[in-house]
Amino acid sequence: MSKLARLAAAFSFLVPLVLVGTAQPASAAYYDMRDYCGSGYYCAMGDANWRGCIAAFVGNDANYANDGCYDGGAIRYELDNRTSSVYNNGYVGAPDDIQSFRHPNYVEMIWFVPQGTWYSFVDNWCGALPCNDQASSHRWV
Repeated sequence: MSKLARLAAAFSFLVPLVLVGTAQPASAAYYDMRDYCGSGYYCAMGDANWRGCIAAFVGNDANYANDGCYDGGAIRYELDNRTSSVYNNGYVGAPDDIQSFRHPNYVEMIWFVPQGTWYSFVDNWCGALPCNDQASSHRWV
């Protein structure tokens, strides 16, 4: 084998290693989940800055205990006591605002989200700190 052929073979072996070494970490797969919150929905995200898993609602939900949020794939996480950021992409007109509650069945309101509003971290907007990872129900008003 000529010197040039050996060099070409070695280079072709190194290219995949370089590409693997520059691959993005798995955490880069978490995009701004507001992009996945369709018109008419109230969306709750599992992490701050609209990252992590997302759950989308068109109506009231009195108990998050059996609800899940999804990471953009097939992985399901429990929603109860998991919300860190929110987006109210509901339609204008009554009811179009959201009240979120610390407990099931709409007990102890912790934040209010007007239509078209998003909060990157709910602790910055709640009335009864702490409220990060505390929501258990919500309703449209």
